[in-house]
Amino acid sequence: MALNHTPYLRSIIVMIATGLTLLGACGQKQEQSAVAKEPTPPPAPTILTQETVVDTLTAYGQAHPNDTLVLINTPKGDIKIRLYKDTPLHRANFVRLANYGFFDKTVFFRVEKDFMIQGGRSDFQTMKIGSYKIPPEIKPHYFHKRGAVGMARYGDEENPERMSSNKDFYIVQGHQLPDYELQANIKEFKLNLSPAQKQAYRTIGGAPNLDQTFTVIGEVLKGMEVVDSIAAVPVDQTKWPVKDVGMKVKVIR
Repeated sequence: MALNHTPYLRSIIVMIATGLTLLGACGQKQEQSAVAKEPTPPPAPTILTQETVVDTLTAYGQAHPNDTLVLINTPKGDIKIRLYKDTPLHRANFVRLANYGFFDKTVFFRVEKDFMIQGGRSDFQTMKIGSYKIPPEIKPHYFHKRGAVGMARYGDEENPERMSSNKDFYIVQGHQLPDYELQANIKEFKLNLSPAQKQAYRTIGGAPNLDQTFTVIGEVLKGMEVVDSIAAVPVDQTKWPVKDVGMKVKVIR
């Protein structure tokens, strides 16, 4: 017997068909939404050379003129730092590496209590950035008070130009210096410190033995208790923490 498709039955069939179409569309949207939520890996940075570093970092700094605030997230808490604008090559380099996610697979690999914590390397970092060094931007008004952020470098014998590492940075923990110790540092390292700088070393502390030979690129605005906590972790004979202290670095302005 042939089916008699009454208007009522036809409307039911249309509703079912429409419902299936909507369900199919919803399923496609959900699948598309799920795909869209997957994070896109950042592009690999251009590998820099000593010949291209100044031009590249100058252009990058000009393209990111207001990027000075950086948040370093660690297992011990967050450290907020401000990068100085008048060390433009170093600021651009740090911001560039942070934006590419370079520091996110690095650790604090050298920790010396009452001196500093140093980060920017890891056995797990595979991103290639080149073997360039950054020309020095040493300013007399920036000094290694507690909370100063600087870039490491090789010693004067192999690096007389005092060019900075492209990735190894440090944060000064330091200690308060009694006057006799401060004067000994001034004499030994031939330092020319202002009265305000001397007072800062006496009251808040720092590491004057690094002054006028390393580029200071910024300072900690918040989170020195985190620096103190990292500086207190157990380390091996090479000053590498027994348990890795990793980081995630993000430019927040």
